[in-house]
Amino acid sequence: MSESPRDPARVVDQADHHKHMDYVQSVINRLASNSFLMKGWALTLSSAILGFAASRSEALLALVAAMPALAFWALDTYFLRQERAFRQMYDDVAAQKVTNFEIRPGPYAARQPWRVGISISLTLFYGAIIAVSVLIAAALWAAAGSTGSASNAKGDQPACLEEVLTPSGG
Repeated sequence: MSESPRDPARVVDQADHHKHMDYVQSVINRLASNSFLMKGWALTLSSAILGFAASRSEALLALVAAMPALAFWALDTYFLRQERAFRQMYDDVAAQKVTNFEIRPGPYAARQPWRVGISISLTLFYGAIIAVSVLIAAALWAAAGSTGSASNAKGDQPACLEEVLTPSGG
């Protein structure tokens, strides 16, 4: 049995259609909000770790500040990928290609490449955090080397590793 466009089962009430579009749009808004939160947390955690590293003059700790940026970059990539999938779904709902009022992002997400993570906005933001972490680590390493405090009495390892590598005699 073929359904014609005039079939009452296929007629979509305009209010229902707009409500369906509202549901999809609310998911898009939530994903955009999550992406914004990821950026805020990445900047906050990395800055806190960098501040702690600078106060202790620990170059390796400054490099650890890049880890939250990398982790949140991956999460933000996921949210951006999902957001783009839902935008495609929204376009299909608006064009009335999706008439069963379902919200299934799977087929749309499958068409979204993971390379959205290297978009200009994400790369500039997270790349800047990572670059600053590396630059501060290099500056701390250079400062420790110029004052002579970068190595222990034997001169074979950096002072920041000395505490970790030296067994406590407790």
